[in-house]
Amino acid sequence: MEQDANKRRHARRAVSRPARAVAGDRELTGTVTDLSAGGAALHLDSPAENLDEDALIDLYIEDLDPLSGHLARTFEDGIAVEFDLDEAEEDRLLAEIMEMHNAMRAEDQ
Repeated sequence: MEQDANKRRHARRAVSRPARAVAGDRELTGTVTDLSAGGAALHLDSPAENLDEDALIDLYIEDLDPLSGHLARTFEDGIAVEFDLDEAEEDRLLAEIMEMHNAMRAEDQ
């Protein structure tokens, strides 16, 4: 597991934001708990059954612009989405993630 973390291209941040994922005609709701410029982990309110491997997903996270990507993997109560972003979009998302992270830290103090 530690090796996998070392392979990541983007630093991940723990967040807690309501979100919905749209894959074709399916809509899934839940909470994004892990976010980076490369992707997100979404813990779902109901199981993500019968999602096609590598399905295209539009992700709508509270306080962020919509993001597009594909299904990277599923886990017991959620999915991981890998974003399909160009460099400028990654930079914009990184700035938004840091703003969100800093706001969460300020609330905790």
